[in-house]
Amino acid sequence: MSARIILVRHGRSGHVHSGWIDATGFQRWRDAYDTAALAPGEMPPPALRSLAMQVGAVVASDLPRARASAELLVPGAEIATSALLRELEQPAPLLGSARVPLAVWALAIGLRKAYGALRAEAASPAAQRQAGEAAEWLIELAARRGSVLAVTHAWFREVLARALADRGWRRVHASGRYAHWSAWTLTDGRRPGS
Repeated sequence: MSARIILVRHGRSGHVHSGWIDATGFQRWRDAYDTAALAPGEMPPPALRSLAMQVGAVVASDLPRARASAELLVPGAEIATSALLRELEQPAPLLGSARVPLAVWALAIGLRKAYGALRAEAASPAAQRQAGEAAEWLIELAARRGSVLAVTHAWFREVLARALADRGWRRVHASGRYAHWSAWTLTDGRRPGS
């Protein structure tokens, strides 16, 4: 069987926000979101948990929601964590001093991202560097362990998948674009039988 890397988005965060916020409030929300664990009662889908139990290594972002997600996928297993798998920094959109619901901030970020994709803008050099280092680490782990499941974050996963593709890996399965617990499976396209 060829080496596999499975990129999983973490489960739902336990941080809940209501009300309207400005740019400073958006950054405070982001900081609170990053320090929160998973939502109470959050559980991975049984099929994903079964898949996780079959891999050679499980790794995760060092943020609490990713670490907790990995622990739910493989209870009691040794899980390596790394800042290399952290979500990309999303600066607050330029909305001036406007106070709007969090959903508007999320929409503004999504529109900015979609506009960048339409213009074929590359990820920032820092994001590409992080993704490249993470890709090399995961490839090395997959070479030693056969398969790796990495619990990461929605937008970083996209940049990481591109970095893996640049190194000859190809996506063979994807469940959900940005959904929590969604999984993308990549195999080494340079190896026979892949």
